[in-house]
Amino acid sequence: MGWQYTLAELAQVVDAKAPSADVSFSAVSKDTRSLKSGDVYFALKGEQFDGERFVSDAFAAGASAAVCASSNDDGPCVVVPDALVALQQFAAHHRNRFEIPIVAITGSCGKTTAKDFTSAVLATRNTVAKTEGNLNNEIGCPLSILNIDNETDIAVIEMGANHAGEIRSLCAWARPTESAITIIAPAHLEGFGTIENVAQAKSEIAQLLPVEGVFYVNNDDLRCRAIGDQIDCEKITFGDAGQVAIRSYRRRDDGEVDLDIDPIGTIRIPLACRAHATNVLLAIAVGLRHGIEQFEAPLREALQHATRFTIREVGPLRIIDDTYNANPASMKAALEALNEQLGNGARYAALGDMLELGKDAAAYHTEIGEYAARLGTKGLFALGQHANDIVQGARGIGIASAQGFPDTKTIAHAIAETVAPCDIILIKGSRGLRMENVIAELERIYNVERGDG
Repeated sequence: MGWQYTLAELAQVVDAKAPSADVSFSAVSKDTRSLKSGDVYFALKGEQFDGERFVSDAFAAGASAAVCASSNDDGPCVVVPDALVALQQFAAHHRNRFEIPIVAITGSCGKTTAKDFTSAVLATRNTVAKTEGNLNNEIGCPLSILNIDNETDIAVIEMGANHAGEIRSLCAWARPTESAITIIAPAHLEGFGTIENVAQAKSEIAQLLPVEGVFYVNNDDLRCRAIGDQIDCEKITFGDAGQVAIRSYRRRDDGEVDLDIDPIGTIRIPLACRAHATNVLLAIAVGLRHGIEQFEAPLREALQHATRFTIREVGPLRIIDDTYNANPASMKAALEALNEQLGNGARYAALGDMLELGKDAAAYHTEIGEYAARLGTKGLFALGQHANDIVQGARGIGIASAQGFPDTKTIAHAIAETVAPCDIILIKGSRGLRMENVIAELERIYNVERGDG
């Protein structure tokens, strides 16, 4: 069934003058490259982009109208001072049309995985609208809300933040009825300053729940537990001694994991990273509250389509690809998962900088080098401003084979010369380091087709 508005309705919502041509529309777009005929184009502006430059292109691509700063002869325009504010106002208005549960998920890491697991579980009995990819910011959240339509039973919305008050704004548009924090850890410290400020910012996702709402509490995280203690709505705990908890965790010879979970029993899933078990528990907790009875099949399906922490064969190499992003908590979890992998080969890691860690960045990187060494990692290949800190940390604990490199290409060639076919290598770093280029170069070295490695 979808949804439908007229330009007159849109103009009223964003407090603008309606264009003379009043057409109906059922989708919006912020990008002329993916815009479909009939979409309303929102000409967003940012530090790296200016959507106003592409209004004519949007009309040429079939846009029914544009929300922009000035009128355009190529088609009807809803003229507003700020197209992003208009998008947010429209999304909030759209949310208010639907009295459905909305589960909001945030956290210092794991939130995209948790969102995907939770959506997959809920979809066994519901039509679910969810955040696509990791579109979790002031632009992505309104667009995610607009995925809700007349057929939606429940929505799962991911919320990210790098400064105080951001989640509060996202909650104002989404009006979540349930929420969860995956973990609170050092991340975006250049914006937050301290981990205490991170916790305060994340707590907004719980504080803004309605009195009849539900907060899912990660019992393994002291800060999450403290946030739960401060709110009055219903709380469901997961993790150590939680209402949904792991009784046993056993990795099988085939690499899959048997999880005995209270209260559902044992499930078997291809879980490569033990830290993601927390996200499994959250998905099960949400599912149980919504009457879900089957968990293994949807979780298995979600893991098979996961874009985070995937194991790949590139030529003779076995690679753990966790190149999407990094902070101290996710880096430690990835190193633990590297150590846990089956096989007798040596463990190596190619690590890029963890960005936005503020004044203590050097210490965090040194700690990661030390942590890798304590886990028995045989060799480290480091990249970035803090590569030397990682290397010095590793060497201080006993990894002799730890070295910094100037670029991803050089790292890839060093890996090819060092890592044997029976060995396993983790490749990880913050987005700005583009560690996926290490894998791309390894594919070139071994003449592997893109996507087949």
